Amino acid sequence: MSLLRNLAGGLRGLFRKEQVEREMDEELRGYLDATVKEKMRRGMNRDEALRAARIEMGGAESLKEQIRAVSWESVIETLWQDLKFGLRLLRFNTSFAAAAILSLALGIGANTAIFQLLDAVRLRTLPVKSPQELARIAIDHRTDASGHFTSRYSDLTYAMWEQIRSQQQGFSNIFAWGPTHFNLSPAGEVHIVQGLWVSGEFFQTLGVEPALGSLLLPSDDQHECASAGAILSYSYWQREYGGQRDVLGRKLTISRHPFPIIGVAAPDFYGVEVGRSFDVVVPLCAELVIDGDDSQLKSRIGWWLAAMGRLKPGWSVERAAAGGVQCLECQAILAVQAWSFSRRVRHIRFAAPI
Repeated sequence: MSLLRNLAGGLRGLFRKEQVEREMDEELRGYLDATVKEKMRRGMNRDEALRAARIEMGGAESLKEQIRAVSWESVIETLWQDLKFGLRLLRFNTSFAAAAILSLALGIGANTAIFQLLDAVRLRTLPVKSPQELARIAIDHRTDASGHFTSRYSDLTYAMWEQIRSQQQGFSNIFAWGPTHFNLSPAGEVHIVQGLWVSGEFFQTLGVEPALGSLLLPSDDQHECASAGAILSYSYWQREYGGQRDVLGRKLTISRHPFPIIGVAAPDFYGVEVGRSFDVVVPLCAELVIDGDDSQLKSRIGWWLAAMGRLKPGWSVERAAAGGVQCLECQAILAVQAWSFSRRVRHIRFAAPI
């Protein structure tokens, strides 16, 4: 069925281009609007939020090109266009065609070298304990879901995460996280930093040690969030506080809510996204404190979290996937949203080890 869906989608892209282009434009506008609203909740005014969202999102045409590039029909269309172009050149000017073919060959070689370099960077191991034991956890066919997607990694809702955490069997420990932006300005001005929401198991599961103070524990991520503290990245600590050791206990104001600084992460730990780093980490429970009525903790259609786990000794990804997780919350949400699904999701997909 997945193959037939991909085939049908590709044929639609080839023969109904204008409609597909309109749909992409609508999707990008919707994503931009959602990003602007999120940044405004973090303390930006509309102009600042719009500018920051456009910078983060990049050019619309560039994004559409990336979307087209991952589909099989783009290969067919590119080959067809190249073939027509080459035939025209051969017809009118064979010497020019030969020069163009040589240039294309050199360009392809250069692009291949660049791709290999980028690939090596993207696939380097994370700076954590035994990264080969980690696997990402996501809902199968999540791309068919509807709701509010407010993160680069909108794999799960909070309700799904809670149930998966309590029911999974193949991992010695798992954690949830979500990238965000925090406004650290105590007054009206704006001071935006790269932030992470994380569950209390985040640092323990990854085997990350503190450079100073202590890191978050499961006890710091409780519903009442009574002991919520903030963790600084090592680079942010050096950059903003000059590496001063008396930073512990100072108040960090996030969207006008004070959080005590309780620790600094290890120097070589930049997070779980290759190519991106964080500045400040707070527990998931703090999202309710910071966002209030707009909190995603209360939303059953707010997709804003990703999850990873450390496989138990002797467990493979295949075994963990075969054991599965009976996520009743996942099925309940999908039943409510069935009108927007091509087929219902009944199981959890375990991605290959990182």
